[in-house]
Amino acid sequence: MRQARLFTPGPTAVPPRVLETQARPLVHHRTPEFREAFREATEGLARILRTTRPALVLATSGTGAMDAVVANLTAPGDTVVVTEIGKFSARWSEIARAYGVTVVPVTAEWGEPVTPDAVETALHEHPEARVLLTTHSETSTAVWQDVEAFARIAHDNDTLVAVDGITSIACHDVRTDDWGLDAIVGGSQKGLMSPPGLAVVALSERAEEKMARGRHASYYLDLRRALDAAARHDTPFTPAISLVLAVREGVRMILEEGLDAVIARHARNAGAVRAAVRAMGLELLSTSPSNATTAVVIPDGRAGEVTTMMEREYGVKVAGGQARLKGRIVRLGHLGDYHEGDIGTMIAAFEATCRRLGIVERFGPGVEAMSRHFEEARA
Repeated sequence: MRQARLFTPGPTAVPPRVLETQARPLVHHRTPEFREAFREATEGLARILRTTRPALVLATSGTGAMDAVVANLTAPGDTVVVTEIGKFSARWSEIARAYGVTVVPVTAEWGEPVTPDAVETALHEHPEARVLLTTHSETSTAVWQDVEAFARIAHDNDTLVAVDGITSIACHDVRTDDWGLDAIVGGSQKGLMSPPGLAVVALSERAEEKMARGRHASYYLDLRRALDAAARHDTPFTPAISLVLAVREGVRMILEEGLDAVIARHARNAGAVRAAVRAMGLELLSTSPSNATTAVVIPDGRAGEVTTMMEREYGVKVAGGQARLKGRIVRLGHLGDYHEGDIGTMIAAFEATCRRLGIVERFGPGVEAMSRHFEEARA
């Protein structure tokens, strides 16, 4: 069976330049050679996050980094406010409850973002809240949220703000320092175009002060250890050496293209996909769409048929819905190293599949709308 091309929200396709790093002989992590690689990777990550603070690299998934943020920025008895708009944003609540923290959820219908007014109301009603835990790009629903506005409201209410940026980093504009984000979390397998297994966290000075005042007991996920080691371009425990080298190469590719150019490319690709979907007569789930992935509502619960046929017949792997959206949506991924030709491949396979299954009447309007969008972007 041939290997399908990945067009999922994550893991994303890994470019050959990054893959090549995984075939190199292993180096020891307590050497000048690795420390230089680690330095370049973390300093590049800080540039992508637009922060002067250290970018801490953890040998864990994005969920592990979220766990670390909750463990380090809350203490027993604390209250947090969480914006819940899908499966992954609700994970903040699940982690916080696991630590015995009181959770105040602020919810929106799946497919919609939480409004800044709703966040402000929750923080006014719960002045005891210590942290606002929120999500920039919700992968399960393809929704983008205005975390810049959320951060401003949190600071006005003397509350820290921690952001899941796992599918927004190197896709949407993320301005950690300018927006006053107290914690930002990312993962290697998304916009950084690397295999899964590494997470990145950046913390503000306010976050460090909160850790000093009291936090949950933690050992491996103690971010104070990570901060101390980062000052020496090092890690407190054995790092995932090969993955650090992969992320360094992914960071190099982003900075060579230019961060602003990468963000603009994601916006063009996402716009082309959305134009294609609308031209096909299908509905977008998100009212505030993310540039990382596009969630398409498939009539009659036939999303599973679409994803199966796209992979089997066209060698294109996209994702279905999760939890309450299972069978209802297809998620077309365009996060990472995708360009116009790649988007053309995915849309052609998607439209051809929908035509063969009788979901749309004819093939062509989607591909034509996508092409027109790219032509107008080039003009």
